[in-house]
Amino acid sequence: MSSTANCQMRRFRKLALSFTLGLLVTTAIGFAPTVATADTVQNPAYEKAVQSMQAKNYNDAIKSFDEAIGLQETNAKAYNLRGQCFFALKQYKLAVNDFGEAVKYDDDNAEYYLWKGSAEVKMNDHVSAVKDFEKAINLDPKLGKAYAGMGDSLRAQGQIDLALAQYNKALSASPKDAEILTKRADAYIDAGNNDAAIKDYNFAIQIAPDYGTAYINRGSAFSGLQKPEDALKDYDKALALDPSNSELLKKRGHEYFKLKNAKEALEDYNDALKQDPTSAQLYYHRAKALMQLGSDGEAMASLEDALRLDPNQGNFYLARAFLWHKLGKSVLAHEDIKRAQFFDPTLPKEIKFENDPKNPDRYFEETFLQDTNKTGLKDTSETLKPQ
Repeated sequence: MSSTANCQMRRFRKLALSFTLGLLVTTAIGFAPTVATADTVQNPAYEKAVQSMQAKNYNDAIKSFDEAIGLQETNAKAYNLRGQCFFALKQYKLAVNDFGEAVKYDDDNAEYYLWKGSAEVKMNDHVSAVKDFEKAINLDPKLGKAYAGMGDSLRAQGQIDLALAQYNKALSASPKDAEILTKRADAYIDAGNNDAAIKDYNFAIQIAPDYGTAYINRGSAFSGLQKPEDALKDYDKALALDPSNSELLKKRGHEYFKLKNAKEALEDYNDALKQDPTSAQLYYHRAKALMQLGSDGEAMASLEDALRLDPNQGNFYLARAFLWHKLGKSVLAHEDIKRAQFFDPTLPKEIKFENDPKNPDRYFEETFLQDTNKTGLKDTSETLKPQ
């Protein structure tokens, strides 16, 4: 057998023995691994670590991998899997270090470079990421996820057309990869090609009906297209797969609020706060739902919680100013308006709240206030009018 054939066979065996954890990466950048399996090496700590990974007990898995690596300091697989644990916990710097150790002891495994590049994208180290994705592609030219990783890096840098070209290459190698289809759909949304995006989301869901990210991102696309009913359907399906996802509960709450269903919105915001009790924006949106329901006292308390957690958001002060206005406390309302203007200089210099005869309950209407501190979506507050 020729040396080239031997090299290819060696690479195939290493890829066949590569191990990935049972984690579904749902962020914009990353890839969806499969399930970790035990290694043939007799190392009880390693086997225990793999079992913890399968159960998604990543901290326990890291401790066991520490022991396994202590027994076998050159075990590239152990470094790779421990790096995946750090990746799952969003500890990307530690993940990059472990993937680097894996490469150090086995520089002929495309998956290790793939993981290392993905973690580097998370750290915005795109120069290093591209180099590692290129190494992965050189080792395995048919590794679609490596091209997708290149696309992730380019998309993160705002180079959408170039990212789409890489996603196209990825899908040429892996035409039925639901995750890559979803990534390309996200890039189409960035490019303003909504029809192509929905087509990709639909195909991804057809291929993988339990892939929650496709439902979430298609729902977000429908939301952006002002189709809250369609967005709700997708968020319902995604929540059936992941009932405790606080970010998803918040998204569905927003769609209920758009449909003026404050009761359902409030339930979602309350459930989300159980999962994420330190989210200022959840308290803020909860307050707006309470205001729609006429529970101004509870709304004020929720706004106080939002401001306690994040006192730098103009829209929080503006919402509280509106409550002070309803209570007839014009001095307090005026001071909160000044604070709102301080944190959001795009607001008019003179502001008053208008009573709309068509909106006697003062339901919060869209004002397109800019979220200058990146708390969340654009504000949906009471109609404002310059003095």
